[in-house]
Amino acid sequence: MRGKTRALSRLILATIGAVICVSVAGWLLYNSAKQVSDSRDALERSQSVLYDLQQQSQRLDRIESNLQLYLLTRDEADLRSSHSAVVAFYSGALHLEQQVADNAAQLPHAQNLEKQASLLLKSVDSFTQSSPLPSQELFACRDVVGIMQAAEHELLSRRTDATRFTGSRILLISLGFTGLSMIVILVLFGLLLRDALHRRRYEERLFEANEKLGGTIRALERQARESDLLTAARDELQLCMNSSQAQHSAARYLAQLLPGTSGGICLINESRQLIEVDATWNNTTALQDGFAPDACCGLRSGRMRWRRPGQSEVHCEHFAGKPPENYLCLPLVAHGETLGMVYVECGSAGIAAMVDANLRALQQMVELASIRIAGLNLSTILEHQSIRDGLTNLFNRRFMEIALDRELRRARRHHKPLAVLMLDIDHFKQLNDTYGHEAGDLVLREVAAVMREAVRAEDTICRYGGEEFVAILPELAINDALARAESIRNRVSELRLYHRGEPLREITISIGIAVYPQNGESLDELLSLADRALYEAKHLGRNRVVLAENVGSAPADRSQMIAY
Repeated sequence: MRGKTRALSRLILATIGAVICVSVAGWLLYNSAKQVSDSRDALERSQSVLYDLQQQSQRLDRIESNLQLYLLTRDEADLRSSHSAVVAFYSGALHLEQQVADNAAQLPHAQNLEKQASLLLKSVDSFTQSSPLPSQELFACRDVVGIMQAAEHELLSRRTDATRFTGSRILLISLGFTGLSMIVILVLFGLLLRDALHRRRYEERLFEANEKLGGTIRALERQARESDLLTAARDELQLCMNSSQAQHSAARYLAQLLPGTSGGICLINESRQLIEVDATWNNTTALQDGFAPDACCGLRSGRMRWRRPGQSEVHCEHFAGKPPENYLCLPLVAHGETLGMVYVECGSAGIAAMVDANLRALQQMVELASIRIAGLNLSTILEHQSIRDGLTNLFNRRFMEIALDRELRRARRHHKPLAVLMLDIDHFKQLNDTYGHEAGDLVLREVAAVMREAVRAEDTICRYGGEEFVAILPELAINDALARAESIRNRVSELRLYHRGEPLREITISIGIAVYPQNGESLDELLSLADRALYEAKHLGRNRVVLAENVGSAPADRSQMIAY
């Protein structure tokens, strides 16, 4: 406490001393400036008077020369020029009298000059060709101008010396007082500086300690929050029974970990040709529902990839509209297999910086999700195999119902059409009876291969039963579905198969088409209508395509389709 009181007293003394020094210095500067200004004004007046006197002397010369020319040439213009010069000389004398009004020594001379100028003006006004030159008046005027010039030069010299002396005196006084003030201020400042340095060192140590403590506390709080969040995410992921649940659970925790962001979890489908958006957070709308794996720069590079100005200007190609400025793509990898990607969209550079700060926790969260999704996928491989037809490697009827239901829901959500094709190999029973079941299996496999090649990656081909197949074609209207069915039919009819070296007969198929929403809006309706259209194609002679809308309302009697 005593030290603080002593420092405060010194601070007050230093403040008072500084105020006094500044006040005195200001007063000295003001006086100095005023004296210098007055001296400068006096010098300028003397210089102006000398200039005017020189002008007057030149006018006298012009008066005399013009009068002499007039006497020699008798040219009235010379007389007029003399008269103008006399008038200007008289005006200059009046102006000089005003300029030296405050100079008692010069004022009588100026008045005498005005008197002589008046006499000269009268002489010139009455001057004729026979008049003599007014030499006496000119001499008197020159004499007065010379006297005034000498007096003014002497006055200018005195004023110049006085100005120099005043400047030197002011400079010495200012330097002396400034030195004295600086000594006082330096002494007081030295005392204050000593205390200030001690206090600053103490405050710096205290500030560093507080900063370290605050940083440690913030880091511990962030780590505790991240640890709690990761623990909760791990526990919930363990409760998930399928990949979809795990994806949605991971999306919820990613939204908590990265507030202010939006994004989605995208997985590669079973064909490995398409990446689908399976779970999102904060209503992201930037991503396409499905895109090729090479559309994502992160998947192409096989590692986490930022896109933001100044870091990477190349955009991914999986956006439905204009790509955002800041986003992050992280591959989902587990057990050496790429499952898909996590997309994180940042609305601003500040949010992107926040994501960078939480990058370690984000990578751990993605790793947890990858491992759990991969585990669930591994546990369901046998179940997935059960939905495949062992002979043709197409999806079986059970998967067809699941896929058709999913595509119907997607078509309703996006207001898109959906085509369902029912395909049947013509006279397949006769082929089995003629060539044997091995030949029939060969025909089934080859027809399945043709259909796989004839459709898109997002289309689904299923073996419905026996020699019947179902093709699910998303976003195909009636005309496009008809063209696709004709393409499949033509490709199958071009097949030339051999069994044990023996050529098989021509293979043809019949196809029935039903389209959502024109022909039906439910799974059962579409399958039933496609089946009726297939029956109609058989009835009309086989090896053809029939639309459901071209079939009558009578129900199909499949018992009549005996000779397949």
